[in-house]
Amino acid sequence: MAKVRITLDTRTNSQDKDGKYPLVLRISHKSKTRDIGLDIHVCNDQFDEVTCTLSGIQNSVRQSKRVQKMISDIDLWIDENKGEIKLWPVTQLKDTIEKRFFNKQSQLRLLEHAGKVLYRFHSENQFSSASSYEDALKVLVKYKMKLANKSDAVQIKTLFEKNGRDAFSLKDEYLKYDMPIKAFNVEFARNFKAYLGHRLTSKNSVAIHLRSLQSMLNDAEKTYEELKGHKPLEGIKKSSTANVPVVLSSEEVEAIRDASYPESNSRFHVRNYFLFMFNNMGMNFYDIAIARVHQFDGVRFNYTRKKTESEGDFFSIKQNQENLKILEYYIKGKSSVEYIFPIIKEEKKGEEIFRAKRDKLKWFNNNIKKIAVDLGIEKNLSTYTPRDTWTNIGLKMGIDIRKISSGLGHSSVEITEKHYSQMIQEKILDEINEQITGASIQRPNTLEI
Repeated sequence: MAKVRITLDTRTNSQDKDGKYPLVLRISHKSKTRDIGLDIHVCNDQFDEVTCTLSGIQNSVRQSKRVQKMISDIDLWIDENKGEIKLWPVTQLKDTIEKRFFNKQSQLRLLEHAGKVLYRFHSENQFSSASSYEDALKVLVKYKMKLANKSDAVQIKTLFEKNGRDAFSLKDEYLKYDMPIKAFNVEFARNFKAYLGHRLTSKNSVAIHLRSLQSMLNDAEKTYEELKGHKPLEGIKKSSTANVPVVLSSEEVEAIRDASYPESNSRFHVRNYFLFMFNNMGMNFYDIAIARVHQFDGVRFNYTRKKTESEGDFFSIKQNQENLKILEYYIKGKSSVEYIFPIIKEEKKGEEIFRAKRDKLKWFNNNIKKIAVDLGIEKNLSTYTPRDTWTNIGLKMGIDIRKISSGLGHSSVEITEKHYSQMIQEKILDEINEQITGASIQRPNTLEI
């Protein structure tokens, strides 16, 4: 249960030049403490913590009565609302006490609230979202550094101590770069967007960071009554351009199939992963990274697409001869619960899996580019290429887009059309052009020379 008491903050750095310490209301809740200053400074022998009595200061009797009444009122309120309060983090309890008993509008701070948002993501194993949101916060901190005439050319591994029970706490070295949420107003948002535009080369990265910050600000706006209507990024454009799919021709896919590397070479495994992904309707890299032996029944590979697992995107794909050979190679000697591919180590857990997958994704992209160079393929290949290539070949073959959309795990044809609009548009225009020009060629030539 939450408890409060009046005490002296006897830390050395709290002592004033006269050797006095500040009197504080100390809140204890869920093994954490927070202090609220009372604007009273006294020496050790001028305050009796048991009776909450002050002595040796001006109006000591009156001040003692005020302090005693305050602690009594707060203690009674906590007891009357203990059922609700037990669910709160200590920060919420402190904010509520400040508003209710001190008539103080709490300075809700952006990075402090972001720590709560990131904690929720981690609790729900949404490590990718947490990483994306923290990346946006890191750039915000760098902008604040620049405003403080500090170098923003620094590497920030993480902003938070990620071992909290209610929220992640901001590291001490970044506390000075936190800011009141209301200070993140429209003018600040515009200036920050301009900073992003100068600092980042990718327009899409600017949009991603702004959308991440908008989500955190929206969360705060929904959480705290005093922030209702505070939406500084709502009118700021966050447009991005669709990445142009990099696709291979059937001949280039065959060239990758025919490529030969020793087993000790990373490109041997990357070639196999690439083909396995392509043969499974453009399967995502993360899905093969976490694939386990029991998902293969000897004929079909069964999995739920990680990116859209909440939508129940389950696939059962009959494996072709090429994939059967790949599976046979990697499954040999493994138990049913082990990973099929040596991408993530078995002992990795939680966020470690996300980090390992992210590192291996970079490893894959580096090596697939090397394979492209080996084969004379002048294209920027990546983990998306198997998926984009599978889609492009299917469209060129005239396969119904609804079937392709289903194979990709898209919830609607509209999503497929959005992602592959250029491919689809080119196909339509090619067909129209062929019909029109073909018809003109077939008409009898009536011109006389």
